[in-house]
Amino acid sequence: MWARLLLVLGVASTVACAAAPAQEEAGGSTSAIIEEKQAGSPTEFPEVVQVMINNAAKDYCTGVLVAPTKVLTAAHCAGTSYTVIAPFAPGKPQAAATRGAVAEHSSAFNEEVEKEDAEVLILKTPINIAKYATIQEVGELGDKTLKGIAVGRAFEDRNAPLVKSVPLTVKSGTEDGYTTGLGSEYYSSGGDSGGPLFLIENGKVTHTVIALERQPDPENNNEWFTRITPKVSALLK
Repeated sequence: MWARLLLVLGVASTVACAAAPAQEEAGGSTSAIIEEKQAGSPTEFPEVVQVMINNAAKDYCTGVLVAPTKVLTAAHCAGTSYTVIAPFAPGKPQAAATRGAVAEHSSAFNEEVEKEDAEVLILKTPINIAKYATIQEVGELGDKTLKGIAVGRAFEDRNAPLVKSVPLTVKSGTEDGYTTGLGSEYYSSGGDSGGPLFLIENGKVTHTVIALERQPDPENNNEWFTRITPKVSALLK
């Protein structure tokens, strides 16, 4: 399980804070949105992609297209090679990816959460869809909550289909030590790292990403995300 590892621009880093979830092995996720939290195939989100890492049978994450050649995903999905698959894009295209620019990198997956777990993969071949996801920076929520839909794999397999979650109530992560994070109720057995959390606004699901899946915390019935902060936004400039 991924520990409390928030990474800035691709960095895994660590600070001792409250209630750290169990750690996951770096390089991929064996997660699945649990059955009672699934709400069907996310065909309305052609921007969501599967990220295959190092051509290894077990290593995978999820990501989201924010431009024809830019995929936003979790930084702890570290690898040396990637294949990106957009199952709901026209023609189901694939594109090899190279690791995006990273400010620093560390493999210290311990208990520090001061840094955002986000990075951009730059595709060698564009994936063309009609409209790409947008991002929205989310500040500290305090006592406020938001609503969102997460997307990840249906079950624990590299080639599992993508599914969306039921609407989730999204809260601040600060009280639990996730100073750059957001939380929701537990919905995934492994988190499907890098999967986007889309904002529900005025009862309507948007194509606006407010956070990226980081890891589950089943013991406390929580799920943790890296919120879109100015540092995450800077990756896309």
